[in-house]
Amino acid sequence: MPIVSLTNVSKTYPSRSHGEPEVVAVDDVTLDIDQGDVYGIIGYSGAGKSTLVRLINALEPATSGTITVDGVDLTTLGERELRRVRGGIGMIFQQFNLFSSRTVRSNVAYPLTLAGWSKPDIEARVTELLSFVGLSDKAKAYPEQLSGGQKQRVGIARALATKPAILLADEATSALDPQTTHEVLDLLKRVNEEQGVTIVVITHEMDVIQTIATKVAVMENGRVIERGDVFDVFSAPQNPASQRFVGTVVKGVPSPSELAVLRERHRGRLVTFSFRDGDSSQAQVFLDLAAAGLDFELVYGGINDIRGRAFGHLTLAIRGDSSAIDRALTTIGERVDVTVIAAEEAR
Repeated sequence: MPIVSLTNVSKTYPSRSHGEPEVVAVDDVTLDIDQGDVYGIIGYSGAGKSTLVRLINALEPATSGTITVDGVDLTTLGERELRRVRGGIGMIFQQFNLFSSRTVRSNVAYPLTLAGWSKPDIEARVTELLSFVGLSDKAKAYPEQLSGGQKQRVGIARALATKPAILLADEATSALDPQTTHEVLDLLKRVNEEQGVTIVVITHEMDVIQTIATKVAVMENGRVIERGDVFDVFSAPQNPASQRFVGTVVKGVPSPSELAVLRERHRGRLVTFSFRDGDSSQAQVFLDLAAAGLDFELVYGGINDIRGRAFGHLTLAIRGDSSAIDRALTTIGERVDVTVIAAEEAR
């Protein structure tokens, strides 16, 4: 059974002024998140992804549909029962949301105090968590004395304090530099792998999904327009919006303007080879072209790796006898996708 299940869920808000239509933030979303997943939900600003998070952690009621979290249907519960459900869901935020007047230790202890833990148990749990996130030496520091990455580590420790089964990360790395983002994502991987916490990552950054997520849902205008394993969505996106997102981190077939530049700069037939896990390797393609007596150079594209599975697109400028090129492409095309994007040589 999924740990989070949404069935035909919609969330609408009243119009802001007379005569305007109501705002549909989430539109008939059906989505299952399995225990142990790192599930990415991605979309441009206004896509509805942050509203979806607020529905999962019961901060907003759904207008219609059902939401089940850890076996409990949220749509049937009163506020007291919803508070108990929220206790099993941790949350980290883009702007950290730490108490500036409390030390690191006190920030992490805060949810435990609210939950009624004893002082010895709070002390032991906070010590354990600060060690886990690598901040044991910052226990007495205040948030203003920390870097952005350290603040987010405190946020993660605080979110894990009550041992939640689910962790929601809403744009948790958007305020961080690339190196710090990498460190925080590595920590979230450890949270998932070592503590067994299911993580839902809300982001507009495709490279975050590529780095950490196992599954992904793409949202646009309140709807989920594509979902699946990250590798499948990245290597063969079906929806135009998904293709735009993937294009931010994966170079595919050159656009018409890029092709025009390539034709000016490179002689030969321009051919794109598309690789997917299990296909012939790029090295084998190069060997086949060389064995056919052809000259070639890599002019566009790259190969990506997601959890040990490779995919990508390489565009080559191939020079040599035209019939030899035809024969080589026919042979290679039996193993990988081949797209001739410019048959004539640049002048």
